Amino acid sequence: MSSNHSNKIIVASAGSRKTTYIVKEALSNHTDNILILTYTIDNINQIRNYIIRENGFIPTNITILSWFSFLLQECVRPYQNFVYSDKRIETVYFPPDIGKFKADRRFIKKANVKNYFLVGGKFIINEHISEFSCLCNDKSNGKVIGRLEEIYSKIFIDEVQDISGYDFDIVDLLLKSKIECYLVGDCRQATYFTTCSPKYKKYKGKNIINLFNDWQKKGLCSVEEKNDCYRSNQTICDFADGFYPHLTKTVSFNTDNTGHDGLFIINENQVLNYIEKHKPTLLRWDKTADTFGLEAKNFGTTKGQTFERVLIFPTEGFKKYLSDGNLTKVTKKKNKKTQVVTEEIKDSFHLAKFYVATTRAKHSVAFVFEGNSIFDKLIQYQE
Repeated sequence: MSSNHSNKIIVASAGSRKTTYIVKEALSNHTDNILILTYTIDNINQIRNYIIRENGFIPTNITILSWFSFLLQECVRPYQNFVYSDKRIETVYFPPDIGKFKADRRFIKKANVKNYFLVGGKFIINEHISEFSCLCNDKSNGKVIGRLEEIYSKIFIDEVQDISGYDFDIVDLLLKSKIECYLVGDCRQATYFTTCSPKYKKYKGKNIINLFNDWQKKGLCSVEEKNDCYRSNQTICDFADGFYPHLTKTVSFNTDNTGHDGLFIINENQVLNYIEKHKPTLLRWDKTADTFGLEAKNFGTTKGQTFERVLIFPTEGFKKYLSDGNLTKVTKKKNKKTQVVTEEIKDSFHLAKFYVATTRAKHSVAFVFEGNSIFDKLIQYQE
């Protein structure tokens, strides 16, 4: 392997047309084999549909895979015999209850390859597939990455902020390869993760920007910011940027004036009239949220989507943020054995999911909230 200094990581804010960038870059090359990777099925469908809209069909030189399909098909199966040869590894196993699953297996050692990495001798555990892939590459003297170098000239990884655990080791190997790599994502939108592994915990979620900078310092890539927004207006962008004050501010190119633009507070007794008049898309934390019996979308499932307006049913933590503007809170924990109380500073609400929810809207964002807000740009809705 030889380090490829043309690798690029693009940290792009919501609405900056990340998918557009990937698709146009991929379609601009008609000869080299290109691999596009992303985490969720929704993201795969978005990329496929965008290519078809732009090009009419998916070119034969472009392959689109989910992250786990890539690991299984391109990293594990071709060289699994260097690590495990009892049976062909058929698919990836996703435990229905990851907490219980890990607790039941806590005494299994890595040396017991069959039971540590696999279930039933032929299903590889999602938490360990990237680690297994690294083992295959190591024990085969680099054949996994070498094979990828022979197949693909460029690899695009979309929504790279979803990467975690040993997956970082796979990306590191790719950055050191001859393949030209483009990593595109937004550390502000880390709502899902490929694994629950504690490895590289310090780089997980919003802190992945630190890993990008470390890779840049090592000469493995360049890091660029793309902070232009073609979706939300500036008022919405400014409010969402407030969740991440240490990052570069977003500049909106949406200058539409619809007569109902910006940020609003909606009292509970105004919800039905507001919905009837402005037709917003309703967003909630999850199905347990009280949406007054109205149909709503979960925050996390809307990533990558655009709506004219959104009406958000906030969690209690976010309601407190609307009141006091505090991004962090102090929690206390007592050690049962020593009785020592320690304090820990945590986010006062789930930053990433509320960033995603807020930045789905083009024109207006309304919060169902009883009380006064500390934010001047949040206007009490008048019917």
